[in-house]
This record gives sequence, C-alpha cells and structure tokens, in this order.
Amino acid sequence: MEGLAWIGLVVSWLLLVVLLKFVFLVLRVLKQARRLAQMSRDAARGIVDNLAHDEAFAELELLARQLPQAVQGLPRSAAAAGPRVSSSSPGIGGRFS
Repeated sequence: MEGLAWIGLVVSWLLLVVLLKFVFLVLRVLKQARRLAQMSRDAARGIVDNLAHDEAFAELELLARQLPQAVQGLPRSAAAAGPRVSSSSPGIGGRFS
C-alpha cells in the first residue's frame, strides 16, 4: 500500500510539472501576441500621423499639376537654351563665340 501511495505522489508531481509547462507555454504565446498588438498599434499610429498632414498632400498635388507646364517651357537641348548670363565686362557685351 505504501508503494502505491508513493507512485501516486510521483505521478501527481509529474502531472503538475507538465501542467506548469503548458501554463508557461500559453503565457509565452500571450506575451508574443501582446508584443505583436503593440507593434500593430504603433504602426497604425505612424500611418495616422503620416496621413494627418493632408495640407502637405494638397500642396504636393498642386506642384505635380504644374510640372508638365514647367517641363514644356524648358529647352529641348543645351544648344537651344543659349547662355543665360550676360557679361559685366563692357568689351564683351554679353556675346559669346
């Protein structure tokens, strides 16, 4: 009878160890899920902060609309552009050869 009691005690301790192992496993998974939730929250806050500046996006859109007209006004080649500098020397008079 005493041997049976010891076997029951050892088995109950082993079951307790297995149960504690499962509890720690669940706690580790919950900790990782919490960390993932915090990272998702921080990412969402970053996205909201970036999208909150809609005035900057509106200004960027206006600049982008003006870009084709500005590009059309540019010369096609460097030779067509000609010099944009005039000389300060009275002898040259702004002419280039």
